[in-house]
Amino acid sequence: MSEANQNEIATDAGFGTNLLLTWVSTGMLAYGLVSGLLIWLLPFGEFSQYSVLVHSIVGVIVTAPVSWRLYRHWRRRRDNIEGIPSLIAMAAIVVMAVCLVSGLYLVWNGILGGKRLDLVGEFHFYGGLLLGLAIIWHLIPVFARYRKSQTTSRRAAGYKFAGISGLGVLVLLSSPWILGKATGSATEVFGPFADAYELPYGADRPFWPSRAQIDSPPWKIQLIQDLELIVDPEELQRLLNAGLTGEDSESGPIERIEDFLQSLELAPEQAQTGSNALRHASSKRQEQGALRTEAYPRAETCGNAGCHEEIFNEWRPSAHGFAAEDTLFLRVQELLAESKGAAETRNCAGCHDPLALLGATRDGSPITEGRLYAHDGVSCVSCHSVTHTTTAGNGSYRLAAPQSYLFAGSDSEIAQRLNRFLIRSYPDQHNDDYGRALYKKSEFCAACHKQVPLPSVSTDVGLAQEQNEYDSWKNGRWYNEDKPEETVDCRECHMPLVASSDPASGDDIDSYRSSGDGMHRSHRVLASNMYIPKLQSLPGGAEQAEKTIAWLRGEIDIPEIEFKWVTGTVVDIEISAPDKIKPGELVNITLFLHNNKTGHDFPAGPLDVLESWVELTVEDDRGRTLLLMGDADTENPALDAPVVYKADWYDRRGLPVATHNLWDVVGASYKNSLESGGVEVANIAFQCPGIGRPRISESYSEGGPGERKTDVVFSIDNSEISELRVSARLFYRKANPEFLRRVFGVEEHIDAPVIELVSASHVIKVSEDK
Repeated sequence: MSEANQNEIATDAGFGTNLLLTWVSTGMLAYGLVSGLLIWLLPFGEFSQYSVLVHSIVGVIVTAPVSWRLYRHWRRRRDNIEGIPSLIAMAAIVVMAVCLVSGLYLVWNGILGGKRLDLVGEFHFYGGLLLGLAIIWHLIPVFARYRKSQTTSRRAAGYKFAGISGLGVLVLLSSPWILGKATGSATEVFGPFADAYELPYGADRPFWPSRAQIDSPPWKIQLIQDLELIVDPEELQRLLNAGLTGEDSESGPIERIEDFLQSLELAPEQAQTGSNALRHASSKRQEQGALRTEAYPRAETCGNAGCHEEIFNEWRPSAHGFAAEDTLFLRVQELLAESKGAAETRNCAGCHDPLALLGATRDGSPITEGRLYAHDGVSCVSCHSVTHTTTAGNGSYRLAAPQSYLFAGSDSEIAQRLNRFLIRSYPDQHNDDYGRALYKKSEFCAACHKQVPLPSVSTDVGLAQEQNEYDSWKNGRWYNEDKPEETVDCRECHMPLVASSDPASGDDIDSYRSSGDGMHRSHRVLASNMYIPKLQSLPGGAEQAEKTIAWLRGEIDIPEIEFKWVTGTVVDIEISAPDKIKPGELVNITLFLHNNKTGHDFPAGPLDVLESWVELTVEDDRGRTLLLMGDADTENPALDAPVVYKADWYDRRGLPVATHNLWDVVGASYKNSLESGGVEVANIAFQCPGIGRPRISESYSEGGPGERKTDVVFSIDNSEISELRVSARLFYRKANPEFLRRVFGVEEHIDAPVIELVSASHVIKVSEDK
């Protein structure tokens, strides 16, 4: 290299008007490389998050001056290099451009939100690594020349350059630690139980009778660490399996662990250590055994932060969205509190309001409507924080406290913006916390969509099984254990794919999806509740009601599973009857009802509240109704309908359970639903009109609970009828009027709409010439 070129480099490095820009450019590039590596290598935490903020701010500030400085440097040097060095320089420029542009995109996306292109993040990271190597390769010979220079000022300039740049890098690298100490912004997610928190089932089971638990609270982690000192790993695993999973026995986890330790042959000092560990765990559980719900983002935050607006708008009027504020649910909760005590509402809160339960807000104090729900019902966080479920039902899940992003619990608008920026620009922890493969399994739904009799413990709640969608799905036509590829899972049916620009769109681990498919699973979770969204005027409630009715009628197909599902109505009705009869002849009609589409029993849900029935009508060709059973225009069509789907529960005294007071249920006098893929057959007989006297058969009865009419004989004097039209219609309503009156009182005038799901008809010719 010529002396002129060396002088030019020296001027660039330490002399003239470019001194400051040179220091800034080199120092900032060095900081970007080192801080980027730290963010990648260090575990998620306060320091790494502040590093992301400082890294982003510094990157934006220095992009323009660094670009300008490097451009001037390149312009002066481009004519003096050739060959491989020239190619390396050109490659470095391209890498620099990719690194800077991708970094600006990530910051922009972090501020405004939207679907993030993960490939851009990869370009930024690996581009930064390549750029760092290129700069190091470039500067080593430059500093080597400074060191060998005979000019003292040139050597001094090189040392000064390295010293000031290095100092700036160290200051910036230490700034996240300084900011963390200064702000103290870490959000604590665990908190204490109130002194007045009622424990009717003992301190060892604070959330019972719900099976819901907190996954790995501090007291459990510390207890495991303490036990590692006295129990070998194999025994410890047995201990954990016996003591820290599930709460299905009459004792809680600490008591079970204590029993387990006593069964081991421990030395006296080990036994004392174990006893101390259990006492310490009991104390720490009181102090840190509940969740601080204010540390969790509400669903509105996920929907209004420029991230998951589409999903939030689907979720809001869904049954998950109103799970804790459903007016029927609230009233039943009040009745339960009045009957058995407010602490017993924990059994319901485990599935209707998980964070309220695990946040210890169901503390046993008197319940009013304002205290019944505390945190969104089945919200984004409460569902996506579940780490483990079983098929035991009754809320059999473990919910983990997600890693807290900075400023999560702050009310400051600036702090909330910084929190959202961190989630978008540093999303790996967020994705790990809320995007588990567990959610793709039907067993995930079983935790709540299965209400079973509680274990034989001292509780009055739930002594007979009510709804159980999971087991009826597993026993139905859409579950195939031998050919899982033919199984239709819960989410495939109730959460079909919809076009999406949501950040959560795309999925690499689903069998027929990809990360770039531009789809997300609908969080409307269409099922059968068309009533509450409209009754309570929820945002989007009218649309939700319309879609739910279309779903109940089988009018919504799902293209992605059409190869293994079916089209058509949810339940098919077929009428079998003769095509021609004589006047006065006894006619036998057979109704066939086939559960064509439902993945579980039809109907599903609380069978004592909802009801579905078949209305059967026979009309002559003169427009007169000769037979009408299950009239949908009457208040109680189930009394004489030929087919009824509902349940009549009874309590310990043999009296009807009238207000969904499941805590009193011990059995059913009548319970009927149509299993998945199953067929129900109903036979009805009537006499074709002729010359005769009207009569009703002796089989008609309005006797005890559960007795349903099965056949009718009806005649009318008329010899001019030429044909009869037999019609059957299947109706459904979410809540029957008798239940609504008992829960709300007659003065409320709350009624649930009656929806016609499917119909069929058959024409019978009437002629003497049969």
